[in-house]
Amino acid sequence: MITIYKKYIVIIDFYYCRRWLMEINSFTEFHSVFGEYRKNNQWMFRGQANHSWEVKPKAGRHPYLEKDDLEYLEGWKRKASEYIKAKPQNDWEWMAIAQHHGLPTRLLDWSYNPLVASFFACLSEPEEDAAIYCLSPHWEIIPDKAKPGKHSNIARYKPTMVASRIGLQSGLFTAHPNPDEDISKGLNKEDKFEKHIIKSSYKKQMLFELNHYGINRLTLMGDLDGLSSHMCWILENRRYWVDHDEFLSELSGKKPVK
Repeated sequence: MITIYKKYIVIIDFYYCRRWLMEINSFTEFHSVFGEYRKNNQWMFRGQANHSWEVKPKAGRHPYLEKDDLEYLEGWKRKASEYIKAKPQNDWEWMAIAQHHGLPTRLLDWSYNPLVASFFACLSEPEEDAAIYCLSPHWEIIPDKAKPGKHSNIARYKPTMVASRIGLQSGLFTAHPNPDEDISKGLNKEDKFEKHIIKSSYKKQMLFELNHYGINRLTLMGDLDGLSSHMCWILENRRYWVDHDEFLSELSGKKPVK
């Protein structure tokens, strides 16, 4: 079904998921679109730098999809125990920590904050249009009731043991029973799923505007790596800050005295 509605380009009922597709070319348009989501705090957001990429966990992508992710997670747990002070309480917490540290799992990263999602959408692939996916899932993982790989629906998972970076990013996950399947094929009619496009021509400018709102590598990573990465970005874009009389204040973190 295709419908034209106000500034929205198209609405498609696709695998029981209604997808609202709107092109975003300015922060005003971004605010207009995502301000509507404040009416329901169950929405979660994910940014991807290329709108054509599939939406699936890392364990379902090449070259990992031919391996048993639950099996190598068990091997990771055995080796990781000596590096973890506070032991996870269940398999879901183990999986969340493994995901956080880069192991391919059947979890997919999301954020409650659309600004965070837009940051990651604009961070790379400068020549490609980005996408922000919006999901309000019907199901939620209760660790005592379901084990990884034993649930039948894509579900929200919010770990109780949260790494600091996950907290800084207002982060949570979806858990996928079939990690090699695109999310659009795995959702059901109770789930709400929507998509918006950030045009490639606006991605770089949006990173500058997000920085003004305190969304950058430093605030989202919260460590020395994030600080160094943020400072490198400032230096790489020196011309922008000079043109806006903000170069020294961005480097020092202090506003200049007039």
